[in-house]
Amino acid sequence: MNGAITTAKHERGLYASEKTFNLLIRILVYSSAFYFFSFITVDPDLWGHIKFGGDLWEAKALNRFDIYSYTAFGSEWINHEWLSELVMYFVYHIFGSPGLLIGKILLGFAVVYLLSRINFHRACDPLVYAFVFLLAVFVMSPGFMIRPQLFTFLFVSYFFYVFHMYLERGKNLMWSLPLVMVLWVNCHGGFVVGLGMFPLVVVCVIIFRRKKNKDKRYVRSLLFWMVLTEISVLINPYGYHLLTFLYKTLSTPRDIWEWNPIGIFDLSHLRFKILAILVLVSLFWNKKGKRLWELGIVIIALVYAFRSQRHTVIFAIVAAPCLTENLSLAAKKIALNERLKSLPGFVILNVFLFVLIGYQILFTADKYIKTQFNIMVDPMKYPIYAVRFLKDNGIKGNILLPFEWGEYAIWKLYPDSKVSIDGRFKTAYPEEVLDNHLGAFHDTVKLRQLLTKYPPNILLARQNPSSLKFKSTQRDWIYVYSDPISIVFIKDGGSQRDVLEKFQRKELIYPDKDLSVYFP
Repeated sequence: MNGAITTAKHERGLYASEKTFNLLIRILVYSSAFYFFSFITVDPDLWGHIKFGGDLWEAKALNRFDIYSYTAFGSEWINHEWLSELVMYFVYHIFGSPGLLIGKILLGFAVVYLLSRINFHRACDPLVYAFVFLLAVFVMSPGFMIRPQLFTFLFVSYFFYVFHMYLERGKNLMWSLPLVMVLWVNCHGGFVVGLGMFPLVVVCVIIFRRKKNKDKRYVRSLLFWMVLTEISVLINPYGYHLLTFLYKTLSTPRDIWEWNPIGIFDLSHLRFKILAILVLVSLFWNKKGKRLWELGIVIIALVYAFRSQRHTVIFAIVAAPCLTENLSLAAKKIALNERLKSLPGFVILNVFLFVLIGYQILFTADKYIKTQFNIMVDPMKYPIYAVRFLKDNGIKGNILLPFEWGEYAIWKLYPDSKVSIDGRFKTAYPEEVLDNHLGAFHDTVKLRQLLTKYPPNILLARQNPSSLKFKSTQRDWIYVYSDPISIVFIKDGGSQRDVLEKFQRKELIYPDKDLSVYFP
């Protein structure tokens, strides 16, 4: 009798421990997303996104031509991110920086939720699920700055989820894809991912159906929703012109680090390469039940990830469900779950998971609390003191400056000053302007050529050997300010004569050393 009672208590304890373990695994995945997606540093384009969204709302119309620069003033501006900028403006206007930070985390949670739902319909060992999703979230994390790209990550996940539900679960959510595509095409240029995913899925499904000689009735429905989704990209302010513009710009190289390819035989991007190796190896483990449509998307995403660093996030998103299932099947073969089914084993794992979850939540919460949920602006990366110097002294005019500082200067100094370049890149600037800026702030000869071709009133340069050499050799530019990261020159004579007279009389105002490092 006592033995039966003891056995019953043990079974109840084992059942409760296993339920707790499964719950903690799911919490761990979200706490890891909270932990890894919690960057509080500012993206160099955030000032511009909010500024452009605010100006759009105030004017109740899109700016079709550039008004923020002097090198491309009046040039056509294809703002394919206008809707996300409008959203970012309203979030910031109503909730401030905390709203932007929390909104980013919620979008990350939505991505994790959609991918998790896919795996909960498949073979999904809890430990494997935790391992793969922690690795995938870790790979995604560099992309989770406050940028319009976040909407692409969400919509890629949703498209993938809808394909899964339709092709594997028989639930038709295809009607939602054209609606989502209308949002996507106006939020970010990454909509081309969805534009390519749908035809790939259709082709793979048709090939699979022919090989298996199975019912093809729902292929017609799939084709119908594909055509409707593809056509819906034309519902944007630029119509088909947006597609031709993106085709031209995406096919030309960009001298931006996130567009650079990933070296195969080096130790860079190690987390991504570990995920890629695991995915490729796991494909051999799951020899049965391979989904051709999913395999096609994963392989193409992997190729594009190696071609451009920014696509590693897309690869992590589409690879996570596939890898989780394949590794779960391998875990089943070695009876991993059965080996752990003991009360002491679950207790140890639960304690470990509880501690890890607690650490992630407390560490991240502490970071937010210390900064009062503000976005941080690194004074060693952005010219906050130099720009304050210009603003306090009423120094106005056209500013020649580095690419990464453009939208910060627009936020702080427009309309009194216009910039030579900013993060809008090819959407607003002619190719010639971009090429001429390339490397100019690290080469005195190129800098002088740039000053001649696009003559400004103000030169805001990085503090480096090139700018110091320029300071000592250039006579028609007067050095008026410097700090550890930036240096300011004023054009001698002309519109800046009053400023130079104040400089000679030592009447210019210099910023305090305790400027706020909180956005904006």
